[in-house]
Amino acid sequence: MSQSLSTSTTELKRQLSAIRHKFTNSLWRSFAFIALIGVPLSVARSLNTGWLPVYSVHAVLGMVLVAGALVCHKMSLRLKAVLLILVFWLIGLPGALTFGFASPGVWWLVLSCVVGYVLYNAKVAMALALATLFSLIGTAMGFMLGYLQIPVSVTRYMADPASWATYLIVNFIAFFVVIRTFITYTESLQATTQHKFRQWIDDLPMGVVVTGKDQQPYYSNKAAEELLGPAPAQPLAFVAGTNNIYPAAQMPAAKALAGETCQSDDMEIEQDGVRRHMQAWGRPGYNEHGELTFGIAVYEDISARKQLDLLKNRFVSTVSHELRTPLTSIHGALGLILGNALGEPNAKIRAMLELAEQNSQRLIRLINDILDMQKIEAGQMSFQFTKVQLAPLLRCAVNQMAAYAQQHKVSLELEPVSEDLWVWADSNRLIQVLANLLSNAAKFSFADSVVQLQVQQQEQLIRITITDQGPGIDEAFKAVIFRPFSQSDTSDVRNFGGTGLGLSISKSIIEQHGGTLSFESTQGKGSSFYIDLKLGSEHIS
Repeated sequence: MSQSLSTSTTELKRQLSAIRHKFTNSLWRSFAFIALIGVPLSVARSLNTGWLPVYSVHAVLGMVLVAGALVCHKMSLRLKAVLLILVFWLIGLPGALTFGFASPGVWWLVLSCVVGYVLYNAKVAMALALATLFSLIGTAMGFMLGYLQIPVSVTRYMADPASWATYLIVNFIAFFVVIRTFITYTESLQATTQHKFRQWIDDLPMGVVVTGKDQQPYYSNKAAEELLGPAPAQPLAFVAGTNNIYPAAQMPAAKALAGETCQSDDMEIEQDGVRRHMQAWGRPGYNEHGELTFGIAVYEDISARKQLDLLKNRFVSTVSHELRTPLTSIHGALGLILGNALGEPNAKIRAMLELAEQNSQRLIRLINDILDMQKIEAGQMSFQFTKVQLAPLLRCAVNQMAAYAQQHKVSLELEPVSEDLWVWADSNRLIQVLANLLSNAAKFSFADSVVQLQVQQQEQLIRITITDQGPGIDEAFKAVIFRPFSQSDTSDVRNFGGTGLGLSISKSIIEQHGGTLSFESTQGKGSSFYIDLKLGSEHIS
């Protein structure tokens, strides 16, 4: 057992012991107070009913209760619990044996089971319940067989005011015991629940902070104090990689209290002069009436992960750069040979050279995609934005991909585009996106089909649509289609290869242009990809 778990368990035992001590002391004091009133009333009934053995029991029990109340705070919990259950039986059983089931003593036998459950456990409660059941059965059999009889007439007993007073007092005490037992059980349940909560949450490696609408923390676990410092609700935060203070309104707790769910990984927390890179989440919390009452902020230290990502990216970048230079030379040399610069190669050698040239092209595309993805992730991809006329750009993209489409027995069709449409864009990056989408459309279209490219103006937006006539996109793949290295698992896709980076790169490029890349697809009816861009500021109408 870990030290934190042992400490938590010891604290729970201490809390439960304190709750049970409070419960037993409360009952002892209440019983003593009632005994000072109830015992004289019980004895007073002897003037009408004569002295009964039960009155002797009540007198002795009253003195025991008063004496016990004076010393109960010095007794152990186990002793007090045993004596308390014994008191219940000394009150209940003599009354039941004397007056039958008409006696409120039956209450006390039943209540002993409830109190036993709270002070001990379900097994003790079940044992007391069985004892109560056998006692009641025995009492019933005793009265039915004549071994037990009510010692006075019911009329005389009911006419005695002391009988009614005693009856009311005893039942009042019973109700009090029920309520007090329920309260004690609730407190015990709450302490146990809190213990479980702390085991689940308090030892998490992630820092959890719950903040009220007054900006004061309701709760923070151990990790929060270790990661965020002594004031976890307001940690010293910086924008990652800078000395700029992280905007207070963008902190996860602030966003959560504004009713927003958020996630960020661009934050650094400084604690004891050391900065840690954090991934943080914020989530609003509501009460039973649907009112925003608190915010939950969760922090995870991802410094080690970021360092590993940096090392990985550096390694991949180095390898990719080192591979691209010789590959470019190999590709160029193969091109020269295939162009007959060194003479006409025979048919067998040409076939092998063409295969090598195609594979070198694939490797170069793969390396370029990896380098582009790294630039995007690092925010280092450069853009040269200028005012670009859309129609010539689209014609250039179609012309560049026409030969590739013919290899797949697909034709590209550009619908008429107005020469007056302009966009503010990086023409090379935009052609890169168009080339990727057109190559995908051609690659996955059925033979002898047409890939259509059309442009529509929608107020201040221009939508470029590329539609193919292929098998469509699987439903399961639609949710991850823009993730890096995502590829459909169908055999058709695998036959065409690909890096799984093209769509992810294309989406990032379009977003850098302030636009969006989306798609629609129906199985068996093809797919349409949409590039939505803002109209150029110098659009000529």
